[in-house]
Amino acid sequence: MNYLSYEILEYRDIPNPLAKKILEEYIEKISSKDIVPELIRVTHEYLTSNTKCDVDKSEKLYNELKTFNLKELTISLIINLLPKTIDELKFVVATFEERVPDEEILNRILELVSQYCQTENV
Repeated sequence: MNYLSYEILEYRDIPNPLAKKILEEYIEKISSKDIVPELIRVTHEYLTSNTKCDVDKSEKLYNELKTFNLKELTISLIINLLPKTIDELKFVVATFEERVPDEEILNRILELVSQYCQTENV
């Protein structure tokens, strides 16, 4: 078996819509020259069936959520899970942040989630 070696140049937590876009670009690039690796194909299928927000809207939402000084991981999970209630949002935020923002900020985050992604069915 011929294995390709890879070097990780950078690691970032990214939301599913962006991961899906990156994989689609990769698949498009290699599919004409080579067979798409099984791991890539299965991951793309998973992301296709589990991505709840359009990539452009999720990028805008990501940038808006950065203004609340949340970690990349927290922002990515908010976009992946699209919490609908304060309790759902508190659970995600409390898991990865040192402190949970006050309820006013949490409500603003929920408004942004709803504004950008909640009604989507991508």
